[in-house]
Amino acid sequence: MTSDSTLASCASVANQNAAARVDLTPLTTFRTLASAQQLLVLKHHRDLLALPSQLANKVFIVLGSGSNVLFVDDFAGVVVRNALTGMTIVTETAEYADIRLAAGEIWHDSVKKLSQSGFYGLENLALIPGTVGAAPVQNIGAYGVEIADFIQSVEVFDLATAQFVEFSAADCQFAYRHSVFKRHAYRQRYIITAVVLRLHKQFAPVLSYHGLLAAGEPQTPADLLAQVIALRQQKLPDPAVLPNAGSFFKNPAVTHEVLANIQQNYVDVPYFTINATQAKIPAAWLLEQAGFKGHARANGAGVHENHALILVNRGNAHGREIYALACDMMKAVKQQFGIDIVPEVRLVGVTE
Repeated sequence: MTSDSTLASCASVANQNAAARVDLTPLTTFRTLASAQQLLVLKHHRDLLALPSQLANKVFIVLGSGSNVLFVDDFAGVVVRNALTGMTIVTETAEYADIRLAAGEIWHDSVKKLSQSGFYGLENLALIPGTVGAAPVQNIGAYGVEIADFIQSVEVFDLATAQFVEFSAADCQFAYRHSVFKRHAYRQRYIITAVVLRLHKQFAPVLSYHGLLAAGEPQTPADLLAQVIALRQQKLPDPAVLPNAGSFFKNPAVTHEVLANIQQNYVDVPYFTINATQAKIPAAWLLEQAGFKGHARANGAGVHENHALILVNRGNAHGREIYALACDMMKAVKQQFGIDIVPEVRLVGVTE
């Protein structure tokens, strides 16, 4: 979704299905009030083979743990919950191992288990909520590492042919918080069933993010894992305690000319150089300057007091109310800085 279409869609959101039957509240980490017509749970190979007929001519969405999605309204379709599990070593050498993780495995649990088993590289991605199947969709990343750095292939089930297909890393077209699986046509045709990751057997930590060194340079994988977990816990609220979907917006890329203009009024603006023509400004900083850090509304929608990038549900907020807040935040940043920020969270019920 482009920034223009995002802001345009803020104007109105229609109620899609007042007669929906399945409660979606416990299926997302936002825990907003929403419902759907039907819920299907994938646990076995045979469940996948039944899907083409079950989903024929129906609108559907695939969920893992629902940690990166906001239902703006009731969903007039089928929710498919991917609960496929399994972890196997495909190939192993003295230097690396290719490991297949089923899409329904919990990401953080997988990171811990692999690191403790002597397969390294994912430690910086610890405590990111969600399942393995969701990880390649938005190319999850943190503290200088992205999952694209490790993916050998992504296995999918093709609803059009009822066949299993393998996407290479190149096929996935990974970019910042993006992959080919974000395209609507791919979402409606392919269901991710597993991911194959190549992990190192020698510990070679990525420590480019300065915060990882605050407690001293990690000497072991367990040290790094603990420091990443501690860092995330300091900054980000636990969705089980305070419902949220993590970082709601992407960090915008701007030209160096735009950055220079901002620096005239904000000399301390933080930024990360991308290349000779572009830099990235933290969306959290932009939102803080716009006054949204700790923002609260009577309906329960709000912004976390420690991190302006985290929208939260402090009560029984509806998805429409969270979305209305997000729209106000995007408009405020646009007005104050002339910069478009766009959601990282998938918005269901908004034109994609």
